[in-house]
Amino acid sequence: MEGFGSLNVESIGRAIQKNKSSFYHYFGDMEIFEAELLDYHLERSRTFADEIAACEQILPGMVDIFLTYQTDVLFHKHLRFKREEPAYKACFEKVFKMFEEAVMDKWTMFLDLEPNSRLAATFLHFISENFLLQITPKTFTAAWMENYLQEVTQLLQQMHSGK
Repeated sequence: MEGFGSLNVESIGRAIQKNKSSFYHYFGDMEIFEAELLDYHLERSRTFADEIAACEQILPGMVDIFLTYQTDVLFHKHLRFKREEPAYKACFEKVFKMFEEAVMDKWTMFLDLEPNSRLAATFLHFISENFLLQITPKTFTAAWMENYLQEVTQLLQQMHSGK
């Protein structure tokens, strides 16, 4: 996964074993393709958020959902790096808002922050940014995610205790 910087008609054509004229037949140009790609990501993210919302707990349920949507999460990581472009920024923010709404109650309980949902929301933003910076196709496993969540809870406990 090389990101948006390597995205061009030739690389897409090679990946799907079609020539450039086939690409232009379906999409017209790269801008239309990128818009369709972002729309597709929003659509997939709605399904992802719905599954997260229906999940009863973070471990192991949400970890399994994240692994099911691994390609989508890694795509979202690339959106994060392109946030200076308005279309990517808008998509990134819409997806995060869907995720935040789907996970917030469970996240607050998981961190034992029920009386302070504002802190839980702030911490979710911070941890989500860090998560996107750390994940790679190679490390994105259940064991890595469980370890990451354990580190997150330990960090919060240390912050609470002041040690």
